Amino acid sequence: MARKNKITTDPKAEKYQRERTEQLKQDTESWKPLQSSPPWYLSKIAKNAYRAILPALMKSEIVKQPDLTVVAALCVQVDIFRQAYKDIQKHGIQSAIYKPVISPTGEVIDAHNFAGFKKNPAVTTLSDSTAKIKQLSAELGLTPQSRATLLNLNSDDDDSGDVVDSIAKILNGKGDHSA
Repeated sequence: MARKNKITTDPKAEKYQRERTEQLKQDTESWKPLQSSPPWYLSKIAKNAYRAILPALMKSEIVKQPDLTVVAALCVQVDIFRQAYKDIQKHGIQSAIYKPVISPTGEVIDAHNFAGFKKNPAVTTLSDSTAKIKQLSAELGLTPQSRATLLNLNSDDDDSGDVVDSIAKILNGKGDHSA
């Protein structure tokens, strides 16, 4: 899979990356900003998610009205995540399976013979929605790394990139911890 294009104004980044970012900002400058009200078709939980992430998206100035379907998809995944988690809380991650033991004559010897466990399908749903939330959040600039990229993009101060880089190095165990 090809690497995604980097969006940055960091002076230490490659010139073509900075130029591509500037071109993107110019090309989308006239686009309508993302609508402030959630789409009508979202569930209550998804609408609440939309309202919760809207301020961060508006602040980034990169997410515009044409990105509404991606934002809505993220909110739907948050709703699916919550539903799956509630099901797991109620029914657990797995359930016991019992099968009757029947004699050759057809007589039931043991009606509740333990046969193993069956995984709750909500576990797979939760896992899938978690992966989709992570992917969509990254596309919209809502993950910590994406937010750091957006901080670089929206900054007029050249030192902000250095601060973000320093924090990232410390968190990754590569920085000087003896300050």
